[in-house]
Amino acid sequence: MRLLPAVALLSLLLSACGRAPAPAPATPTAPAVPAASDAAQAVLAASQRFGQLRSFHATLHMRGPRTLEAAMDFVAPDRYRLQTGEGMQTIIGDTFFLQRAGEVRQVPVPPGLLAQWRSPLPADAVAAELQVEDLGEERIGGVSTRRYRVRHASAAPDGLLYWVGAQGLPVRIERQGQTQGQAFTVTVDYSRFNDDTLRIELP
Repeated sequence: MRLLPAVALLSLLLSACGRAPAPAPATPTAPAVPAASDAAQAVLAASQRFGQLRSFHATLHMRGPRTLEAAMDFVAPDRYRLQTGEGMQTIIGDTFFLQRAGEVRQVPVPPGLLAQWRSPLPADAVAAELQVEDLGEERIGGVSTRRYRVRHASAAPDGLLYWVGAQGLPVRIERQGQTQGQAFTVTVDYSRFNDDTLRIELP
């Protein structure tokens, strides 16, 4: 189950990433997120809403054998911009425009790899396949969220931590796992939902 495609994307880049700006905090008067009567359905609905967004901003932090940080913008239907320690990179459709040393090289990426960013859970996931535990309310940078632990038979044993905001959209996802026998933690923060000022042009 593709619970977190961010690691696959960073593997594609094959480079350490630079520090990314944190999402702007919301006002401290943000409304509380009430408990859902069906936690699994609440998480699934948040993922489905996220998949319908026209645009968003994400920051990724990976801690483990390597420390990786990156920022990404998405503009529908298929434009992505990545900010890493090696500079700005652009992906449009299934083409990665690798910018390095003043040159731009086009590198194909596996079809659908980047589209996974649009849905924190697979598009074909159903609530019955998920084991979801409501961990209660938690504030992230002034934003009121509901935190869930999501488990699936094909996912890591500890599952996925999933924070849903008052808009019914995921604002943070965190996963722990292992690579080559070493533990890592990946955290992705989402913001700027449907921000019409986001533009991604050809390099």
